[in-house]
This record gives sequence, C-alpha cells and structure tokens, in this order.
Amino acid sequence: MKVGIVGVGLIPWRVRYAEKTYYELALDVTKAALADARISADDVDHVVWGLSDLMVAWVRQCCPSTTMQDYIGMAGKSCVHVTAGAVTGAMAVRQGMIEIMSGMSDVTLVVGSGKGMDLWDPTLNKRSSAFLKAIMLDLDTNWEVPVEPLAAANFAFAVQAHIDRYGAPTEAQMAKVSVKNHGNALSNPLAQSGMALTVDDVLNSRRIAGPIKMFDCCLYSEGAAALILASEDKAREMCDDPIWIEGVGSSNVRSYMPDFTSLGRLLCQEQSAQRAYKMAGITDPLKQLDLIETHDLLTGVELMSYAELGLCEPGQGGRLIDEGFTERSGPMPVNPSGGMIGCGHVAGCSGISRVGEVVQQLRGRAGGTQVPINKGRAIFSAVGGPGISQSCTVVLGKS
Repeated sequence: MKVGIVGVGLIPWRVRYAEKTYYELALDVTKAALADARISADDVDHVVWGLSDLMVAWVRQCCPSTTMQDYIGMAGKSCVHVTAGAVTGAMAVRQGMIEIMSGMSDVTLVVGSGKGMDLWDPTLNKRSSAFLKAIMLDLDTNWEVPVEPLAAANFAFAVQAHIDRYGAPTEAQMAKVSVKNHGNALSNPLAQSGMALTVDDVLNSRRIAGPIKMFDCCLYSEGAAALILASEDKAREMCDDPIWIEGVGSSNVRSYMPDFTSLGRLLCQEQSAQRAYKMAGITDPLKQLDLIETHDLLTGVELMSYAELGLCEPGQGGRLIDEGFTERSGPMPVNPSGGMIGCGHVAGCSGISRVGEVVQQLRGRAGGTQVPINKGRAIFSAVGGPGISQSCTVVLGKS
C-alpha cells in the first residue's frame, strides 16, 4: 500500500512566539494543512503528535497531546504521541505512514509544535538558562551531561572525533556550510536566520565547543508544522500531485560514546538511510535523488552526513563543499531551504517541517529555494538522541 502526503502546513520559524501558546501554534499549522489538502477536520481519522519529550520541561505539561488534541478540533479521534529527541519529527512521519499501511486509518494528521522561549527571565530580559538545561535531558544524564554542559558539545564531540580520525573537515570547510545554509535561508520566507555571511565571519564568531563556532550552530526556535497523510486511493481522490512516502528507515545504535568502535561516524544514520533506500529501491543516491534535507544541527554534522547518506567516502564531506557540490546550484543540493542552521530548530516539529519543505520542492512550490526536479525523489534524514544514537530517514517521491 502506498501512502501519500496531500497537505502541508508550515509557519515561519521565530525566536519566540510571545503571543501564542504551543497549542495555538499547532492549530495554525493544522488549519493550513487541512486547507492545503482541501479537507476538513471531520475527514481525519487519526492524529500523530510529534512532540519532544522536552515539552514536559518547557511547558510544564506531561501529556501535551491531550490538551492539544481538543484545541485543534480533533476531540474523539484516536491519537499517538511520538517522542525521540531531535529525531521526533521524522519518527512521527514514520508512525503516520505505519498507521495508514496497517489499515487502521485512511487519513492521518501528523503535527508537531515546539515552544521553549517562554522560559523567560524577566529580570535579565532574555531567555532563561532553564531552556538549555532542559535540552540536556535528551542526553545520557548519568554519563554525558556531567562532562558535556551544552547539547552543542555532544555533537561537537562527534565532529572532533571525525576530524581526528580522517583529518577533515577543516574549520574553513565547516564555515562554508554555514555560508551556504544561512545564504539559502535568505530566499525562504519561513526562515529565521537568513544571513549573507563570509567564511571569515563564521571563523571569527564566538567559539562554542571544540572546532564549533557560533555561526556553525543552528538556533533554537519556536515553531510548528503539520502534514496530511492519506492512503493511495484517498490521496489520488484528494490531490492532483500527492507526494509518496517511498521508503523509511530508522536505527538506534549504542548511546555511550566512549564505547564506540566507530567514533567519528554516524552509523545510525548510515543504517537508517540504507534501510530507507532499500525500501524505495534506491541503489545510487547520487543518480536517483534531486535534493537532500538533513539534520544540520552543526555544520560539521552536515559534512559527516554526506558520507552516511552515500554521497562520498567518510572524511570526504569537506571536499564536496569545496567543490560546490551541495550548493543549491550544485549537482546535489543539500538543505536548499536553509536547513536548521538557516531556518531554526526545535525538537519535535522541525523534522515535520523539513519533510514539508521536501514535499514542496517535489511539487515545484518551494518558491525562491526551488531546485530543479528531474529524478522526482528526495530525502530528509534526522539524527539525534544520547550519543547521537538515533536516526530516521524518509524517502519521498512524485511517482
């Protein structure tokens, strides 16, 4: 059975939606996705909530999906709450596909909302440190948190290990990813962090952890995203241009970094990508994909992902960025939307948003970020979790 995406609901990423609650943001994107699919709430059989486990700390609500389900007009319908740290959004899409393929539903809403900036310190007039402390709860609180005081350090540790193992990428090569993604975001009206940067701007920005500087990092944001998934018959009935979920793969590997025999790799991403490729019949991603959206929490992580997704050998990601291979005008555009570095990121809804961006690309509706669509296929691949141990990759196609 094929599963199609027939509706997309996206809103701009912002530093803070001070005037809106997390469930109001979910309502906004739900209404947009229903309108895009030209259906009403009555047509939805089931809801998959992609809500990070950190929502408990951010909004002080242990069961946020319960209150949100009623607020968005889906009371009485079945639902499930998916949580997997930074991989939550991609896993929510996977769960929505499974719900339809099982025959339990014909039409499923996948929706996520993320809000953390309400943790505000009025005396300092800025975000409270409680937000960053809450993010650390996604890591191994026994072994990682005591020695890695920021989530960025968790990913920077992997990047430094990659450099130690392969001699690359250089800090200048990582800076080129920042220039690319911030620059791509200038053409995306939904992006939070569009900027025209130079390599020197990135290299001279404040150092955060190991080889990582401020402009190498994505910003934590507030936002929401929604998708309408439908069975093949329903999708063809509703929509002239459904985008099909052709393959999905996921993986959890060991989460304690010092035990890794493969330190400096993202083996969970390699595994998830290969499983998704096999399901979709992809044998050569370089020849069979038009674009890639991947989890660029740090610039170095994007460069590591190039190898795990089959674009090059490990350690060669820097060469691809030097050659312009992954620029929006290059042979394999990576993060033409601006990615998380250019758009913004909050665990849960950002993966749903990235899938939505890929859907719009394949539909030819991506506006200023549009790339040529010749092969009719693209992917989103997410990584995260304790020790960067989790990954989920989604292959999307037009046929």
